[in-house]
Amino acid sequence: MNLERFTLVSNKVVEFKSTWRTGESLKLVDTSIGTDPPAPKVDAGTAPIERKDVAIQTGGSPRHVSVTCDDAKLSNWLQKIYPLVDEELSAGVTESFDVNDNFCDSTERVTIRKHQELMLKPSNPGTSQKLSMGAAAWLSIATRDAPLLVLACSSYHEAWCDHTYSSITAFTPRRDSYGSVQWVELCSNPVKACIETLETNPFNKDMFAGGTVSGDVYIWHYELNLKNEQNSFSELFSETTDFGKVVDMAWMKPNPLTKDFGLLSCHSDGIVILWKIGKHIGKDKTFRITTSASPQKAIMLTQILAISNSEFVVGTVDGSILLCSITQLIPIGKGSNGSGAPSSSNAKSFFAPAITELQSHSFAVTTLLKMENSRQQFLISCDLTGEVYFHDISDAINSTPTLIIKMPLPFKNKIICSDDMRFILSPNNDGILDVYKIDSGTQESIESGGLSGKPGLIRSSTNGKWLITGPYDGGFIIYSVYKDV
Repeated sequence: MNLERFTLVSNKVVEFKSTWRTGESLKLVDTSIGTDPPAPKVDAGTAPIERKDVAIQTGGSPRHVSVTCDDAKLSNWLQKIYPLVDEELSAGVTESFDVNDNFCDSTERVTIRKHQELMLKPSNPGTSQKLSMGAAAWLSIATRDAPLLVLACSSYHEAWCDHTYSSITAFTPRRDSYGSVQWVELCSNPVKACIETLETNPFNKDMFAGGTVSGDVYIWHYELNLKNEQNSFSELFSETTDFGKVVDMAWMKPNPLTKDFGLLSCHSDGIVILWKIGKHIGKDKTFRITTSASPQKAIMLTQILAISNSEFVVGTVDGSILLCSITQLIPIGKGSNGSGAPSSSNAKSFFAPAITELQSHSFAVTTLLKMENSRQQFLISCDLTGEVYFHDISDAINSTPTLIIKMPLPFKNKIICSDDMRFILSPNNDGILDVYKIDSGTQESIESGGLSGKPGLIRSSTNGKWLITGPYDGGFIIYSVYKDV
């Protein structure tokens, strides 16, 4: 190594100052473990401690040794709060989406699908008229959630129609090995004239009534006959009245303390008959419906709906909606169906119910419904143009509707409303079912090809799982309704 190449240089010391504080003294703490017992605590007892003011409370909440509870107040509170909690829980949190359904509302979790077509053949083989008039009634459940079904179908009527070959046809649901249900024809029962309306008894769904274009009133009963199922339907009562055709019917219980039923038959010439159904069946009272503007003039009725044990609502051709009460009846003597003087043979005793006129429609009333939603009861009426009134009848009926909806054309012969009052459904021409959303005002359609005609019927089963529309030249469409609850 050549040391001459290196030079020795002395550098100054690089100092790193200490962080130790030399000018301060530290206070040491004795951490030794003693053997003396701990000092006794004052609040070591198990007695409850009175709570003092906490947060925004303005007073304490002392606990008493003797606690009393008002069972009546607690029961009332639970009855009020339970429906609210149940309603919130039933709404759920998961939405279902299926774009392949005929109609599927993801928000309300409702799906409507075409399920089956039923075809009624003309009772008179020689007639060439189309079957454009129909009636339907859903009866009691026959298998799981599928009820029995009764249908009637006829052609448009003229004054000279002899109404021969008229009947009602019953269908029963059958399930295959896969659980799918199909309605098959069970039997047919003849009637005197063509059926205009059918109505199921809501208090006994094995009983239903029918009215004809000639003013006949029928009552049938279903009881399963195991030996011969075709004989399960029996006619309990029939009578021909002297009034106009039976345009609609409604069941009620005038006396809730008895097992008797009441049947209201609504006739086109302004007459409503109350039939008493118990051990014996017969007329109870006959009402003549008039308005304050023309008390002597009979009006033409189109619809009837019972809303309580003593009240019913009727709709008229001119759009009037009349609330009738039978608690205080006014006898109006004897009269006849015609304009001439009454005779001893056709004289009848009439009563005038107390009538309250609600806000009227501009055209004929085609539908009357009673719905209940969120512990509120509503009277729903619809006229031919699709104008829908919602009257709140929870406590007292207000003559002015709380909600008015104008549905788009075409004309609406019949409508139904969903149980939650979110949708209005109406049959349209050629097998189309219109679904109108009340909250948004939009409308969708379910198309069913292969059918033609303008229907005048739509009925929903009591459980809300089945719909039927028609007739389309003798054909009816059954829809299934699925609710994701």
